[in-house]
Amino acid sequence: MDLQKSRTESPLLSIVIATKNRVPYAISAIDSILAIDSPALELVIQDNSDTLDLSRHVEQRAFDPRLKYRYTPPPLSSIGNFNLALELATGEYVCLIGDDDGVNPEVLEAAAWAKSQRIDSLGGNCKVHYLWGGTGAPSTMFTKVSGEVLTISEFSGKIVMVDIEKELQKLVRNGGVYYLDFQLPKLYHGLVRRACLEEIRRRTGEYLGGLSPDIYAALSIACIAKRVAVTDYPLTIPGACGASTSVTEGAIRTHSKKLEDAPHFRSRGNYRWSEIVPRVYSVETIWADSGIAALTAMGRIDLVDKLNLARLAAFCIYRNKGVARMVMQGLIAGARARRQSLLITAVAFAWNFLLGPGTSFVKRVWNRLMLMFGRRTIDRISGVRNMVETTSTLMAYLKQRGASFKKAREAFGD
Repeated sequence: MDLQKSRTESPLLSIVIATKNRVPYAISAIDSILAIDSPALELVIQDNSDTLDLSRHVEQRAFDPRLKYRYTPPPLSSIGNFNLALELATGEYVCLIGDDDGVNPEVLEAAAWAKSQRIDSLGGNCKVHYLWGGTGAPSTMFTKVSGEVLTISEFSGKIVMVDIEKELQKLVRNGGVYYLDFQLPKLYHGLVRRACLEEIRRRTGEYLGGLSPDIYAALSIACIAKRVAVTDYPLTIPGACGASTSVTEGAIRTHSKKLEDAPHFRSRGNYRWSEIVPRVYSVETIWADSGIAALTAMGRIDLVDKLNLARLAAFCIYRNKGVARMVMQGLIAGARARRQSLLITAVAFAWNFLLGPGTSFVKRVWNRLMLMFGRRTIDRISGVRNMVETTSTLMAYLKQRGASFKKAREAFGD
């Protein structure tokens, strides 16, 4: 099924979802987004499921010209599905979310403000999360979370402009990992001018590459975006269900660390792994490899050459069990590929290992400790059954507390 109706006006914002075999969550996302009463919105659904179950629900929404839907049968890689989804978008700005996610309706106001300020990318700090029931995510003495709960962290509501080159330099010094700790552009749960995406495709032949679309998009956009802003205000609602990347990637640490076992390579038989990244299956190496792929495709070899391999290796060993030997072999191979002294590489690794896992890790542990001891840094709202209810609950929460994106842009100076 291919549902693409003509419209009388071009949309301001395209919300894009690439989905596969998660019909109940995708239905909830569709219903919650199309409940936003605005012609400035476009919702794009690219479906690669094994069945036509989702298309049957979409047929009931065929009257809404804001909905674009296309079904592409398997086999198709995850990155391929994302690329096909972005191909359908026609909005001036694009926001990519998962099929278990949602948006704050104020995201349209944010897009209008970004347009007025000639912003290429407006990233939002994800301070709101929804945990679907039956995720299988662990409940610990720190999190004390069970299914179907909306969590809201403290947020300032501020908007700041970003020195994007400075942030890129910070990331490569950090080994190309934990990119969310830096103020980089966001396509996933952020707004990006579609003209930037089209320029990326013009240069590279595709919107997205690598193995992780999040960091690939962040770095490729960072290479061409002129004006980048970040807001500490919840514009989207990241969700986590049993098959979410946020859940399944967490399980990577307990699975085989052999690179050939990584599910990221499914339908990507000709993918070329970076020769300077350890051949270890971990979150950190997937991030680093995808980041290198983006920087290379965008011609920023200068940044690839600065990537701190010793820091990457230290993070891998800190965060994954039983990988030290494979990581060190990879570090040596990377150093040789760069024609660097093995002695200098060993000293750099020792120094980075002594530095520890970094201030961001310490900050996360501290915040969890404060929560455990009763410091209310997070509100939890239980009993929200789906993304439709989650969206309305968030809107009521923000209104009750007098928070709005309007106040954020007014404080910025608009």
